[in-house]
Amino acid sequence: MKQLYIFLTISLIVIFGCSGSKTESTPKLKPLTFHFTPPSTSSETNDITFGLISPIFVDSFEESKHDPYKTYAKNMESDFIAMLTARGYKIKGPFENTEQMVYSDKKDIDLLIQPVIDIQFTGNVLKQGTTHDYSTGRDYPTFYYDGDLSMNGTMNLSFSEPFTNTKILVQSLKTDPVTFKMKSFNSYDAENIPLTDPLVWNSLSDNLTNVYGKTLQTVWSHLEPVELLQKKSESIEIKKNSGFVKE
Repeated sequence: MKQLYIFLTISLIVIFGCSGSKTESTPKLKPLTFHFTPPSTSSETNDITFGLISPIFVDSFEESKHDPYKTYAKNMESDFIAMLTARGYKIKGPFENTEQMVYSDKKDIDLLIQPVIDIQFTGNVLKQGTTHDYSTGRDYPTFYYDGDLSMNGTMNLSFSEPFTNTKILVQSLKTDPVTFKMKSFNSYDAENIPLTDPLVWNSLSDNLTNVYGKTLQTVWSHLEPVELLQKKSESIEIKKNSGFVKE
């Protein structure tokens, strides 16, 4: 009887010990901290008035309507204003598109600047597993991320004459690719892994922040006035010959 009591006691300890084991807690979503501070501020006013069209992603990037990408573009709008101001330029806008500009805007603007963001990913991170449904006795596919992912960032900048929208200068500014581990916290019943999966979100937040800073540092270097003053002269000539300007 004593041996049976000892056996039952040990069994209960093992059972409760196993049932009390901690499960992995869900990570918190990191806040989005996309921000760029201009390295310097011009003490001189550069005689160019820019019309800023709000930064957008390339049309093929469907996820741009959702965070973290939505905030990425929105914060870039504010930082473009900060960079142009720090360079000593005047600014009109931001405008969502050229249709938002009235005649007086187009007349005052020397150059329209349109930033278009192109972020591309390469890497085979989507994996497939299975889960067993004991109620039906069937196996079902599950999907998750687990692998190395490379992110390539390109900023396409176009400078145009505002009335005719004639492109005067187009720059394709690339940054070095960033490679990182992409792993989802959960598995899902479809191939479209949600951006809000905590590990996916946090990996994107960290690495997009890295690409964001590198991209705008490159843009900053290309906003020097020497070449842009020349492009302003070309824009004024196109505007003069367009027939849109009323004397």
